[in-house]
Amino acid sequence: MATKTNSSRAKAVPQKNHKNITKKQHKKIKIIVISAVVLAVVILGVIFIPKLLDSKAAQTPSVTTYHVEAITTGNVDTTISGSGTLTPISQETLVTAKAVTVTAVNYEVGDKVDKDAVIATTEDENGNKTNITAPYDCVLIELPIANGDELTANSQIAMIMGIDGFTMGIAVDELDISTVKVGQEVDFTVDAVDGDCIGKVTAVSYNGSSSGGTTAYQITATVDYVEGVYPGMSASAEIVIESSGEGLLVPVDAVRTSGDDNYVYLAPSGTAKGTEYAENELDISDLTKVTVETGMSDGSYILIESDELADGDLIVITKITSTQTGSDTENQGGFGGMGGFPGGDGMEFGDFDFENFDPNNMPPNGGNGFPGGFGGN
Repeated sequence: MATKTNSSRAKAVPQKNHKNITKKQHKKIKIIVISAVVLAVVILGVIFIPKLLDSKAAQTPSVTTYHVEAITTGNVDTTISGSGTLTPISQETLVTAKAVTVTAVNYEVGDKVDKDAVIATTEDENGNKTNITAPYDCVLIELPIANGDELTANSQIAMIMGIDGFTMGIAVDELDISTVKVGQEVDFTVDAVDGDCIGKVTAVSYNGSSSGGTTAYQITATVDYVEGVYPGMSASAEIVIESSGEGLLVPVDAVRTSGDDNYVYLAPSGTAKGTEYAENELDISDLTKVTVETGMSDGSYILIESDELADGDLIVITKITSTQTGSDTENQGGFGGMGGFPGGDGMEFGDFDFENFDPNNMPPNGGNGFPGGFGGN
C-alpha cells in the first residue's frame, strides 16, 4: 500500500505542475500582448502625430487684405528707456533737541511750506519756546505731532522734501551706454500724474553690473518738482540718442523690396484714406510702384525719400493675417480613428480572455493575428 500510495502521489505531481505551467504561460502571453500593444501605440504615435500636426498647420488659412494709408510728415527717434522710483533731491527729518511739549502746529501733511516758515512751536520744562522752521521751500510728507503732545529728545517733528526736484536711477545696457552723456534731455512719465515732465541726465556711472551674460550701467536723471508727485512714485524715462529730422513717414509694412530697390504702391485713383480691400477686390499688380530711399526706423514707421511723393499721398499696405477657423475634427484614417491595426477591426482587448487563453490554439505564423486584430498579415 505504501508503494501504491507513492505511485499515486507520483502521478499527481505532473498534473499540478501542468496547471502551474499553464498559468505561467497565460500570464506570460498576457504580458507579451500588452507590451506589444503599448509598443505599437508608441511607434504609431511617433510616426503619425507629427504628420497630423503638419497637416493641420498646413490647412490653417491666411487672409490677405489691402489698407489705404496716407504718407505723413514727422521724424523718427532712436531712444533708450528705463523705469524706476523717484527720490527727492532734498529730504530730511526735523527732530527735537530735548524733551518738550508741542504748543502749536501750523500746517498739515501735504502742505507746501516756504523757507523759514514756522511749522510748529514747542516749549521745554523751563518755559522756553522754540519755533521749528522749514530750512528750505518744501512739502510736509510726515507730521506725526499734535498740539499738547509731550516729546522726548530726538523725537520726530516732521519729515519734509524739497521742491527742487527728484532723481531716478536708470539701468542702461552696455550697447547703449556710450551714447548717454551728462546734460542729455530725459522725458519722464510719472504714472500717478498726467502729462510728461522734462529732465536731464546728471550722472553716468561706468562701473557696470553683470547679470545673465549682459552688463548694465547706472545713470542718474533728475526732473523738476511736480505737484502731486511724492517719494517712491513709479516713473519711466526716455532718452533720445538720435533723431532723423523731419521727413516723409510710412508704416514699415508699406515698403517692399525687390533686389536692391525699395518701393511703395500708390493707392488707386479716387480711393479714400482708411479704405480696406479684400484680396479679390484689388489686383496689386495694376498699382503704380514708386521707388524710395529708406532711412531710420523705430520699428513701426520708417523714413522715406522720393521726389514723386508728398505728405498726404495715399499708399497701399498689404496685411496678411493667419486665422484659425472651424473646429477640431477627427481625422478618419488617422491616429485615434484608424479603424484598428492591420489584421482586424480594432484593438478590442477588453473582451479578450487572458486567463483561459491557450497559446497552443494560436494559428500558425500568427494567422489573422491576436484577437482584436493585432499582428497578422
